Amino acid sequence: MPVPHLDLSSFGLPDILSLEEPSPGYPVIRISNPFADACIALHGAHLTHFAPQGEEPVIFTSQDAVYREGKAIRGGIPVCWPWFGAHPDGKKNLPAHGYARTTFWHLVSVKNDASGTHLLFSLPPQADKEQGTKLSATLEFSIGQTLTLKLTSNNISQNTQRFSEALHTYFAVDDSRHTEVSGLDGDHYIDTTGDKETRKTQSGPVGFPGEIDRIYHSSSTLTVREQTKPRAITINKDNSQSSIIWNPGEEKGSAMGDLANDEITRFICAESANVREQSIELAAGASHTLTFNISTQA
Repeated sequence: MPVPHLDLSSFGLPDILSLEEPSPGYPVIRISNPFADACIALHGAHLTHFAPQGEEPVIFTSQDAVYREGKAIRGGIPVCWPWFGAHPDGKKNLPAHGYARTTFWHLVSVKNDASGTHLLFSLPPQADKEQGTKLSATLEFSIGQTLTLKLTSNNISQNTQRFSEALHTYFAVDDSRHTEVSGLDGDHYIDTTGDKETRKTQSGPVGFPGEIDRIYHSSSTLTVREQTKPRAITINKDNSQSSIIWNPGEEKGSAMGDLANDEITRFICAESANVREQSIELAAGASHTLTFNISTQA
């Protein structure tokens, strides 16, 4: 698919917006305002960097990430849409986690106000047509002292459509083995790390001693804390009934060609989602917006 034309000068914010290309023909928008610095790739409408001014990065992206059309970036916030995991109908010719994260999106608008910079992206209609999907999507980023994403799905068909979604957020940490996620105590989850999925109930905070891959039925606010630093990261979400907690562990992580071996313990994923039993049934002409916000506290 051709790269959509991108002219940042039309938005009249030269001191805030700039364009980078980590590889030829692969535009990344850099946002730098009084509140934070951020980077968003047009491919996948994929945020790869966010750091409040004067703070360490909140989001992790691998130094070995591949910036190529059709390849998802390792790190940042991949948009898994309109399905999560394998295609629900078992179509092996379609990509895992949907096509939103491997398609060039359009930048529709940019606005700047007292709270920060707001960028709206839309998924090209031809992407929906090519994949046989009767849904369209927009994704809005608000870059301020906090980071907010709003993923809106629109049913453009005459029939009810079912879809899944996940904002697969990679959080930067010093050492995942000394990191915990709280807010899930007592919630039910599916553990997918073994040969057979098992259903369990969470007791206390979630730790990362090795590989972890869990799908929680939860709409709760989550907090990421590291033992090595005072900063806490809070994840608030709306219209999200699933939380996915993931780190590949050493064995699977070392097999990933776009992840350096010394990076396996430098991130944890806490995803705001609607998947499995919590996938969305959307009536004809209706819309659904998943919202999540990331804030930091010293």
